[in-house]
Amino acid sequence: MGHGLSLHRFVDGEAESLDERVIREVLTPHAVNSGQNDTELLIRAADGGEAEVDVSTDGISVHRFPHGGILDIVAELADCLGAAIALPGGVLVSGEEQRVNLPDGLRDMAVVVEMTGPGLRRAFG
Repeated sequence: MGHGLSLHRFVDGEAESLDERVIREVLTPHAVNSGQNDTELLIRAADGGEAEVDVSTDGISVHRFPHGGILDIVAELADCLGAAIALPGGVLVSGEEQRVNLPDGLRDMAVVVEMTGPGLRRAFG
């Protein structure tokens, strides 16, 4: 199993709410337990990999996942939401325009990556 991570959106250094409609559109097709609890999901990728996902408009946490197809879903979600991916040791963003919107303490530790499944797999090494 892999890392834990979370997705957050920032504008001018301030946290912004995530779009619930976009979250549902991206995650619902992958939810194993859809309809049971909209805030705690178990998602499954096409390769069979699974992850626990805690959803709120403040942020999305992804736990206990392999580095396979789940990262494709995480990348799609981050890209569609315009969200940064926070890791225990840093932050992944899709471009410089996203980096400048991070709070001061996160800006210096941010790394620009290709926000795709393969791009995230490369970032995780």
